[in-house]
Amino acid sequence: MAARVRVPEGREVDAGALDLFARAAALGAPMAAFRVRRILGGALRPGARLLDVGTGPGTIPLRLARACPGLAAVGLDVSLGMLGRARRFRRRAGAALDLVAADAARLPFRDGTLDVVISLFALHHLDRVDTLLAEADRVLRPGGVFLLIDFRRDMPGVCFRLADAAWRAAFWWGPGRSGFADSVRSAWTPGEAAEAIAAAELEGYEVHANSMELWIHRNLGGAR
Repeated sequence: MAARVRVPEGREVDAGALDLFARAAALGAPMAAFRVRRILGGALRPGARLLDVGTGPGTIPLRLARACPGLAAVGLDVSLGMLGRARRFRRRAGAALDLVAADAARLPFRDGTLDVVISLFALHHLDRVDTLLAEADRVLRPGGVFLLIDFRRDMPGVCFRLADAAWRAAFWWGPGRSGFADSVRSAWTPGEAAEAIAAAELEGYEVHANSMELWIHRNLGGAR
């Protein structure tokens, strides 16, 4: 695929590409939120507390909050610029969403206080897989649900080339035209994720993958 060795992309989106990536996230949010609802099902019940780690412009938890009345959603991101965009989307959506500026390696929540933690296409910005999972494990209540989806660095070459060409065609005029390739080169492989989980001795977390994506989840059986 794009790189045998991971090439870190960094935790923050380049300031010149913030608006472009916020718009891209907004365009992808309807399908992403639909997928999360299909996967998590009954876990998104009234009164449940959901945290979206690496929320970017907040468009996914905003859609979940609108589609699931009574869901208490929080979006967390280290990028103040992205959180500024999230506040704009929140005003337009008219939905409740708490926004928190914090590092995924140090989640500002008490132990066992959240019902659902999700993270979509943010893992490639992080330097460690196990740190995020350990923090998610800490803040989730017993039986809480975790779902992470990201690119996989070892996706088949044909999938990468097609997706990269589509991205460059859509954003050829902007500073983020290499964004897909950069993200994939910075992504983890399913094998690396499984090794990190084993080394951290985290229980109940499973790793799966499709042709383009890496999935890490916990307790999805109870969520359906």
